[in-house]
Amino acid sequence: MRVVIQDNYDKMCKWAANYIAAKINAHKEARPFVLGLPTGSSPIGVYKELVRKNKAGEVSFANVVTFNMDEYLGLPHEHDQSY
Repeated sequence: MRVVIQDNYDKMCKWAANYIAAKINAHKEARPFVLGLPTGSSPIGVYKELVRKNKAGEVSFANVVTFNMDEYLGLPHEHDQSY
């Protein structure tokens, strides 16, 4: 496992978004790039940075398939812990 330490949350989010975008951009296979997305509030900054990068034309999600992790089985849609 590689551990990357950043000075603060914003720097960590930008580092992670840059890493993810670079991996997506480097993916040249015909099959989709598979991206696992954790739920919760911790990754929100990373997602915001990825959205910014997409709007700026720096990364495309056209060939990306995602799956979301950490959802609780049977949790009602209205529950505050449901994502």
